[in-house]
Amino acid sequence: MSEHQTIKVIGANGQISLGKEFAGKTVLIDQITPGTWIIKSGEFIPDSEKWLYQGNNLAKLEKALEWAEKNKPVDNFDQLAKKIEK
Repeated sequence: MSEHQTIKVIGANGQISLGKEFAGKTVLIDQITPGTWIIKSGEFIPDSEKWLYQGNNLAKLEKALEWAEKNKPVDNFDQLAKKIEK
C-alpha cells in the first residue's frame, strides 16, 4: 500500500468518512466498476447553470453587465404615466 492509501470500513448506513479535512467539501464519486470508485474534490456546476458555460454565453453576460454599469437606468416615470392615462 502507498503512503496515500488507507483502509476504511463502510458503515451499516452505507457511509464512509474521508476525514475532517474534507468536511463540507463537494466531491465527485465516479464508479469505474462495481467496487471501484474514484473520488475527486472540487466545485461543480448545477444543471440549471450549465448554459452559462456553453459557447460564449459567459462572455456575452460579462459584456452585458459592463454595459449595464456604464448605462444607468433613466427614470421615465412621468412619460409612462402619461401613456397610461391616454
